Amino acid sequence: MTDMPFRPRDLALLLLASGHLLPRDRARDQQADVAGMSLKREVLERLSVLDPEPAALDATLLEIMQAIGEPTGPTRGVCLDIRADWEAALASTEFAPWLLNQAIREGEGRRGGKRRGQQPDE
Repeated sequence: MTDMPFRPRDLALLLLASGHLLPRDRARDQQADVAGMSLKREVLERLSVLDPEPAALDATLLEIMQAIGEPTGPTRGVCLDIRADWEAALASTEFAPWLLNQAIREGEGRRGGKRRGQQPDE
């Protein structure tokens, strides 16, 4: 049993719920953005199901990358990004609560019919 209260699964679930994987309003073709977000969502979903111990995060990300298969470059990039988010969550006591707040705001926006990024009093 680990004495770390925060697990890779927690990070994956927070990132999935935070609205972090939704396309932004942009005046350009977002096809590549959507494909990257879809790949990241897939990696995060697999990570949350596998629920690795913190010390096994790298091995689990490698396992996910191999399971997704070729081409491995985009998946490797996504896994490195998730690893960087993990490091940020461990290094800052504010990162995980910020993600939780984003997830709550995203959930409120969906229930209230508000667009992503819109403030409650708008």
